[in-house]
Amino acid sequence: MDTGRKDANIQIGKRLREARLNMNLEKSEIADVLGVTVEHYRKLEAGVTGISVDKVLTLYHKYGIDPTYLITGESSNIKDFNLDYYVANSTKEQRNEFFDRVLAYLSKLIR
Repeated sequence: MDTGRKDANIQIGKRLREARLNMNLEKSEIADVLGVTVEHYRKLEAGVTGISVDKVLTLYHKYGIDPTYLITGESSNIKDFNLDYYVANSTKEQRNEFFDRVLAYLSKLIR
């Protein structure tokens, strides 16, 4: 494996680990969603092996992990998020789902 690819895998693995820890998830939970063993998932986080595009998309659809952030480390979505704007311009269902997710996240953090 060339050095550039190996370095990229390591950086992606670090961001993947950071996202998992931020969501208070176990390696086994994400491994199950990705359809891989815990050992394979551990190698993804360690940067020993690269993550495939379909798995990146699975992480995006299941957990909302931004593919651009995962791959490049940059994301404008986080900096530009305006809670007041979102709440004012969302349906009642979208707003309720958003707050349910926030509360579930906070609940995981305080356990």
